[in-house]
Amino acid sequence: MAQWYLLHCKARQEARAKLHIENQGYDTCLPTVKMQKTIRGKRQVVEEALFPSYLFIQIDMENANFNAIRSTRGVNGFVRFGGVPSKIPEKVVEQFQLLEQNDDEPETLFASGTKVEIMDGPFTGLQAVYSMPKGDERCMVLLDMMGKQQQLEIEEIKLRKR
Repeated sequence: MAQWYLLHCKARQEARAKLHIENQGYDTCLPTVKMQKTIRGKRQVVEEALFPSYLFIQIDMENANFNAIRSTRGVNGFVRFGGVPSKIPEKVVEQFQLLEQNDDEPETLFASGTKVEIMDGPFTGLQAVYSMPKGDERCMVLLDMMGKQQQLEIEEIKLRKR
């Protein structure tokens, strides 16, 4: 009977391992999440593995060719506990498969309401609350000044989480 197991992949080669494992006829699950990141000063949407360096695979242990799986490009081997490949419950993988199929909006670099610190400019060192993105590179933050919250438009790369 086929069950789900966990493979450890080489760094940033989960997608490559998934492709080659599926070419061998096995079912896989690689949950990913879309995120907004600042790359080279620009806000971009990137898709990243939810569990970097790991891939779920469904196999029948009695009929599986372990050498072929272990030798697949991008794969280091099975995650083992006590020398035995670790089984993953079916319900857990089903939830990840739903996430894998879900094409929601990307997560922003900062969620609304996140406490941030301004790292550059005339407000360096001040604490603020992230409000919302504004354009590709800028955002709105709420800054406590003179006992009142003021809205401030600032470049997002000048912020960091507190």
